[in-house]
Amino acid sequence: MRRILAIGGGGFLMEDEPSPIDAQILRLTGKPKPRICFVPTPSGDLPEHIEKFYAAFSSEVCHPSHLSFFRKPSPGSLPLASFREQLLAQDAIYVGGGNTKSALGTWREWGAGEVFVQAYAAGILLAGMSAGAMCWFEAGLTDSYWGAGYQPLSCLGLLPGGCGVHYHSDPERTTRLHAAVAAAAVPPSVAIDDFAAMLFENEVVSKAFAWAPGACAYRVASHGGRAVETEVLECTYIAREG
Repeated sequence: MRRILAIGGGGFLMEDEPSPIDAQILRLTGKPKPRICFVPTPSGDLPEHIEKFYAAFSSEVCHPSHLSFFRKPSPGSLPLASFREQLLAQDAIYVGGGNTKSALGTWREWGAGEVFVQAYAAGILLAGMSAGAMCWFEAGLTDSYWGAGYQPLSCLGLLPGGCGVHYHSDPERTTRLHAAVAAAAVPPSVAIDDFAAMLFENEVVSKAFAWAPGACAYRVASHGGRAVETEVLECTYIAREG
């Protein structure tokens, strides 16, 4: 089964305490101690993001690693010379947040996008937050063009349609996504709040998760020349452990 978990915002990169969605990723693999690789390309392999990953996904509960295209090898990093084979040996691949456009360009240069396609076809769970959620869709509405506001961006295309993240965290995100969908600048899209996530199985939404009051996930489509927002489905609330 092909699966992608798209997280609108939250998890170890945004929360100061253990997040339910991080634990959910490990559960979704179905493995008692899964192999999970963090791909922080959207942040330029920011060391702070890598440190947060290892703090959240300790070797006590999984076999963590990371793939860095911008930094020298460090403990846990996959060797670039064999990153294809190493990624295809994972149970889950998690892409972090940052600049979606820059990440796509880097992956194109290294051939990583093709490896993600192979991993997806092989049943490896793909996951990600913010840029790491948007990248899996046909298109997204992104602020990766610094200073140019929110702009459409073509993405990897593993999932049909578009994606908006941090949906209700900034009123401009909501307004610009509705305008882009109504104008057909981006295809009909899913829109995911902070502290919410959507699980796709074989390119179809199967579940939605939330771990904060009011967080949810939506579809935004054009009807009669205007954007219409509907809830994807009822979110399953996942509580914090302990």
